Amino acid sequence: MDAEKKQNVKMRSIARKISADFNFRLLIIFLLIDALIIFLNVTSWMIFTEFDALGMSIIDAFRSGKEFDIPAGHFIFPNKENDPVEFINKIKYFVPQIKKAVPAVNIAVESISIAAILAVPEFFWLVTGFIRGGSRVRKKLAPLNRLAATAQLISSADFEGDSFHALEDALEKIDASQTDCHLSTGNTELQGIESAINNLIDRMKQSYVQQARFVSDASHELRTPISVIQGYANMLDRWGKEDEKVLEESISAIKTESESMSKLVEQLLFLARGDNGKNQLTMEDIDLSAMMQELYDEYLMVDPNHEFILKNEGGPVMAYGDYAMIKQTARILTDNAVKYTPEGNEIYFSAYTDEKGTPVFEVQDTGIGIAPEDLPKVFERFYRADDARNRKTGGTGLGLSIAKWIVDRHGGHFDIKSYPDAGTRFSVFLPVKNPEGK
Repeated sequence: MDAEKKQNVKMRSIARKISADFNFRLLIIFLLIDALIIFLNVTSWMIFTEFDALGMSIIDAFRSGKEFDIPAGHFIFPNKENDPVEFINKIKYFVPQIKKAVPAVNIAVESISIAAILAVPEFFWLVTGFIRGGSRVRKKLAPLNRLAATAQLISSADFEGDSFHALEDALEKIDASQTDCHLSTGNTELQGIESAINNLIDRMKQSYVQQARFVSDASHELRTPISVIQGYANMLDRWGKEDEKVLEESISAIKTESESMSKLVEQLLFLARGDNGKNQLTMEDIDLSAMMQELYDEYLMVDPNHEFILKNEGGPVMAYGDYAMIKQTARILTDNAVKYTPEGNEIYFSAYTDEKGTPVFEVQDTGIGIAPEDLPKVFERFYRADDARNRKTGGTGLGLSIAKWIVDRHGGHFDIKSYPDAGTRFSVFLPVKNPEGK
């Protein structure tokens, strides 16, 4: 606790210095802005005064093409005048065109008034900044303060004392194979360290479980096509050399399964690169309406067994993202719609901007739908509902996982509406601009 108190004192001192430095810089900026405004006001008065002395307006001078030095005069200040009011009243402006001095009290008073008007909100802003600036900075730096306090606590701990030995014994007793393993020393002084270590253990266990499941599922998915290929290879070895029918059947099956396995490996590599941060996005402004038009035209050519309907509102629907990956997401959703929609039924494409100004594109089918209990799991890798997502459809169970990764990376989100035996609608909401500036 002493280390934390000391760190808090240091943080308050640092916060005050940062706040004072910021407000001092802000004061300089305010003074420069005020000086510029007053300078422009006085300069414009000088120009209009000289033209007025010549009996013409600026517009008339430009129309006549007469050369004019703007401005050419100068101010005359009284030398011996201690009274501020009389000093201002005696200020004059010499106009060289008529060789006379005209009173400048109005512009002097006006400049002082402008300075006073600007000074009131600026003074209030600066006073507020000096008073509350320190607390605002401390709030922003609070996570760093806690981190520094914890580091200070660890570095100043008595490594020969009972606390360290208790922590060491508790760490040795942790069994990583247990699902409920947590660090506990019973020492209240080590609660902060225990909490940090337990959070780290929880994240590691979650990552381990996800990795183990991913490897298990991938092995299971690859086992089936490998077994099929081995089976037909054995059949070719026994009878395919003499029986042309067996030969054709085996070649066709091996080709189909190898293509399926190639697609699975490609999707696994995509997700692996995504998890490692190696999938780079090329961000740009994209028109979702035009993208859905392209998708509609493509599927009209490649799939004559379904009725595709485009429901765009007509105008462009602008979003910010990687065009190729966003279109890949739309293709994944359309492929799913094709798989689970009976031949002859409709599949709808649309793109629009919702009431909040968010760009959206949708793929809606009239197929078998998804059961309510399966909806929360549809984005899990290799997940298939018993009735709707089985291997007979030719899917790998990774398409929606890839789509989810792409949309999440763009800062967007999905909205799914589905009713069994009625159909499913996937809505993808994307940002107008990337929120993280990536």
